[in-house]
Amino acid sequence: MRDNNDIKRNDRSSGKKKILIVGGVAAGTSAASKARRIDPNADIKIIQEEPVVSYGACGIPYVIEGVIDDFSELIVRSAEEFEKIYNIDIIENTRAVRIDVDNKQVYAETLSKTDRNNNHNNDNSSYKSNSNALMRFDYDSLVIATGARSVIPNIKGIIVNKELSNTSTYRSSTMVKGLLLLRNYGDGIYMRDWIKKEDSKSCVIVGAGLIGIEMVQAFRKRGMDVTIIEMADHILPSLLDKEMAEMVKQELEKNGINVILGEGLQEVVTSSSSPHSSLSTSSSPGVRYLERIRTSKNKEIATDLLLLGTGVRPNSEIARAAGIEVGVSNAIKVDEHMRTNIRDIFAAGDCATARNYIINEDVYLPLGTTANKQGRIAGENAAGGNAEFKGIAGSAITKTFDLYVGKTGLDKQEASVYGFDPIEKEIKSITRASYYPDKKSISIKLVADKESQKVLGAQIVGGEGVKGRIDLVAFALLMRATINDLVNYDACYVPPASPVWEPMNIASSQIAKLLV
Repeated sequence: MRDNNDIKRNDRSSGKKKILIVGGVAAGTSAASKARRIDPNADIKIIQEEPVVSYGACGIPYVIEGVIDDFSELIVRSAEEFEKIYNIDIIENTRAVRIDVDNKQVYAETLSKTDRNNNHNNDNSSYKSNSNALMRFDYDSLVIATGARSVIPNIKGIIVNKELSNTSTYRSSTMVKGLLLLRNYGDGIYMRDWIKKEDSKSCVIVGAGLIGIEMVQAFRKRGMDVTIIEMADHILPSLLDKEMAEMVKQELEKNGINVILGEGLQEVVTSSSSPHSSLSTSSSPGVRYLERIRTSKNKEIATDLLLLGTGVRPNSEIARAAGIEVGVSNAIKVDEHMRTNIRDIFAAGDCATARNYIINEDVYLPLGTTANKQGRIAGENAAGGNAEFKGIAGSAITKTFDLYVGKTGLDKQEASVYGFDPIEKEIKSITRASYYPDKKSISIKLVADKESQKVLGAQIVGGEGVKGRIDLVAFALLMRATINDLVNYDACYVPPASPVWEPMNIASSQIAKLLV
């Protein structure tokens, strides 16, 4: 790991190809690793804002829950491993601030911390710019993998530190203690430590998307009273239709979760002291502590914690300022090679668009699987390759309590919006032979286009066996398969793993009847 306080400039004097990557975690580290395999001699550097460069962010809820013992288990590779094994230079705690596309240079600043050895346990542990540590990095190829940040809604009572609100330095952008975000490693550690210190007993989650649904279980398993609030009229509105989401709602309520639909967050009510004042340190000036929230229908709920799961925003500002084109949701617009509109600059991951291969349009769907795959393509091409990213179908899966929930492709309403003539069919089945112990129920809803008879998408909710079937439909979408292809594929069978009639064969046979 380089001592970035000693680096003022990185020039091209070595004669090696210089590949600079802004951002680590999924897309950035995948890009660096692939670039190294393509060009063993390249000078590869990652500028990383966080102190941890490569970790499994999707595992954070399971550390909070206690299924995984410690956040250190989420670390995939340390900076030292990247440097010693892969000869990739990691420059941590450093923020890129400007891209000079004419001279092919990136300017960056170091981020100082009050306590680097214990950097996530201090309530005032925000990164601050150190103006004396401005650096300049030359590049031949640049990969932007700056990720995304949590959206902090403009709600009465949420006090925002304006200096930090437009950066990805997450939790310190709000001065309301007990108000939590969950986007990265630092967020997770801060959340765990705050819950432990304050002995939190209750939580309100705003937003019933993927993060909200996974954190419901984590908080409940820790013994908290949990309320989840969703503005839409059903759970997981970007993943499921209302009918399929009802099964998820029932699972939540069965496990003691208070579900409020069709309401938003109206106000956060705070006080100047912690509700657990005997456990807390003295307040800093301007700091407020959470007391309760008020919904858009004037319901008041007292709570120790408030988790905002209200979406994310791509960190594309540095790219836009450099003249790099942005697309849907202000994400950096890329082609199938991860190239931007400026030569030798690529982008990947949660800051970039992705092509949906069903509708042949750019979308913004920040998921870890997409970030890793886009990063590999960007890294290969930054090193001189010509790899192509085939796109996405919007495949996603989550689990809450004893229920797995997955989707790929389009639902019926989405298919209509994009000009298809959709038909759908839902079937209910079981995951094992009827006589075999511990069988679970599974519901599959398939969508197909009436004219072409091509598969358009699926939603699946069940106790097990969801991922494999979602993956099957995702592959069918990639191959432009028809419903008859799903009717006729040769599914395997053994009583502990499936009924003799595969549920996907049944669902596709039922929808095929509607196509005649």
